[in-house]
Amino acid sequence: MTDVITDELREPLFNDIFTQINSLNTGDNVVLGLLKNSLPGSDVNGISEELNKKFILDKIKSNVAIKKPKKRKYLSIKLRKLLELKKTRCKKDLKYEDVLSLNNLWLEYIQQAIGGKSFLALPQSPEHINWETVGQRLMKSDLHGAKIIVIRSKCPSLIGIEGIILQDTRNTFQVIGKDNIIRTLLKQIIVVKIHLIEATLEFFGKELCLRSAERSVRKYKANHLPEL
Repeated sequence: MTDVITDELREPLFNDIFTQINSLNTGDNVVLGLLKNSLPGSDVNGISEELNKKFILDKIKSNVAIKKPKKRKYLSIKLRKLLELKKTRCKKDLKYEDVLSLNNLWLEYIQQAIGGKSFLALPQSPEHINWETVGQRLMKSDLHGAKIIVIRSKCPSLIGIEGIILQDTRNTFQVIGKDNIIRTLLKQIIVVKIHLIEATLEFFGKELCLRSAERSVRKYKANHLPEL
């Protein structure tokens, strides 16, 4: 008797399921149709929202190991000091004639930096229309290889020192003179004149107390008058 009742209940239920499967194309539609026919009418309206909910499985961790990118290996500060990488004094065989080609290369670079024009066409006064533009480019330019001479200084013994810049740090210039001696000049206390082709430029060293990379992105005030 029980088997007969079970068969009678099972047959219409299976027929209903197969009918839904044949009338719907996707698995989501099959589930949605089955739930609508099986659940009470009060719960049918919330079926779509419940099916669209997303759950974050925080406690489930993958067994696949994540490969982290290898960090570049840099020399430590201690090792750099031992190798004397930042010291130009260790290059005892370096002579003034050897860096003249560096100065010629810098002159080509600075000419392109100001627009490829002749140095004689540089603005001579603040009233010139290109005064601020050219001034900004010159202040942001790299000075490695520039030929300079100290024209003013708080330290009188530095006045008249001339040479080509080998290293431009935050607070100093390292220059090599015609006597093949490398000297360190403090930017904070000097005013330098930079030699160009048939022209010269004057810079306050204190306005250049930045690394070359930092100086290249800084904006200078056109109406600023520094004092030594």
